Amino acid sequence: MFKEFFDFKKLKKEWIYFGAITLLLVMVSWYCAHGWGYNKASIMLDGKKITADEIDDEIESLRDDLAAIEEDVADAEEEQSNKQAELSQMNTEYEEVTSIINQRDDVQNEYDKLSKQVEEKNGEIKALTQQISDKQKELDVITQGIIVKKKEPRVLVAGVFIAGKDIPPGRYKVEPNRGSGNYFVNGGAKVNIILGKGDDFYLPEYVFELDEGDEIEATLSVKYTLVE
Repeated sequence: MFKEFFDFKKLKKEWIYFGAITLLLVMVSWYCAHGWGYNKASIMLDGKKITADEIDDEIESLRDDLAAIEEDVADAEEEQSNKQAELSQMNTEYEEVTSIINQRDDVQNEYDKLSKQVEEKNGEIKALTQQISDKQKELDVITQGIIVKKKEPRVLVAGVFIAGKDIPPGRYKVEPNRGSGNYFVNGGAKVNIILGKGDDFYLPEYVFELDEGDEIEATLSVKYTLVE
C-alpha cells in the first residue's frame, strides 16, 4: 500500500511537469503566432495594401524628415538671429554716420557764417583803408600844401609852349630848373611871377592848374611836377 501511494505521488508529479511544459509550449506558440501575425497584418489604404512593417518604416522615414525639418528650422532661426545682429550693427553704424553728417553740416554752416563775416570785415577794412588814404591826402595837403603825383617831373627850357601840345594839362608845381626869370601864362592874365631864389620878388615854386590851350612863356628853364 505504501508503495502504491508512492507510485501515485510520483505519477502526479510527472503530470504536473507535463502540464507545465505543455502550457509553456502553448504560450510560446501563441507569442510567435501573434508576432508573425502582427508583422504580416495588412490594411487597405488609398487602394493599396500596406503592412505594419511598411507603416513602421514610413513612420520612421517621417520622423527622419521631421528631424531634418527641425534642423533646418534651427539653422534658419540661427541665421535669422545673425541677420538681426547684423541689422542692429548696421543701424548703429547708420546712426553714427548720420551723427557725423549732421556734425559736418553744422561745421559747414558755421564755416559759411564765419566766411561771410570775414568778407564783411574785409569790406569794412577796405572802406576804412580808403578813408585813411583820403584823410592822409588831406593831411598832406594841410601839412605840405601839395601832393606830388608818382610821375617823373618834366623840364621845359626857356620859350613859349602850349598846354595840350607841348605839355599835358594838369595841376603843376613849377620851380626854376636853373637860374631865375619871368614866368607868364596867357600873357600874364593867368600867371605872372618871377621864378628864382633871392629877395621877396622871387618865388622858389608856384602851383597852378594848367588847362588845355593855355600859353606858357618863360625866360628860364622850368621844372614841372604833377601834383594833386
